[in-house]
Amino acid sequence: MILIAVILSGCTKLQQLVPGSTFSDHQIIKAQLGNSKQLELEIVNTPQSITQGLSGRDELGADGMLFVFGQAKILQFWMKEMKFDLDLIWIKDMRVVEITRNVPAPGRGVPAAQLPTYKPSQPVDMVLEVGVGQAQEWGLEVGDEVLIL
Repeated sequence: MILIAVILSGCTKLQQLVPGSTFSDHQIIKAQLGNSKQLELEIVNTPQSITQGLSGRDELGADGMLFVFGQAKILQFWMKEMKFDLDLIWIKDMRVVEITRNVPAPGRGVPAAQLPTYKPSQPVDMVLEVGVGQAQEWGLEVGDEVLIL
């Protein structure tokens, strides 16, 4: 998935949560959302990796991709070059603030200008992309805490 909003810098949000740690781009971390199982999430936190997201991939490769931003803002995502459907979990201050379920991959040949965009109703500082139906399977709800393990 490609981010439409301009990204100014990588984020240290996770580093603030775990003093003395550094999180590199594409690093796999362990996390838990609400009462979910322990998840393995791929971090993306540079302008290049955020723009690329999951576009062109055949599968997630982990339980999800966690987009980490320097500050809370209203971000727009689209499904350009996506090959599978997703759920989008919008996070602010380590809490789930919204969930967009069943975001479909575009049909073949749909021009980029005709792709819908998806955005939260409030500023967020992280977005987690997971396979379609995962948010429901894990029982995620607005207000759930995000824990980095």
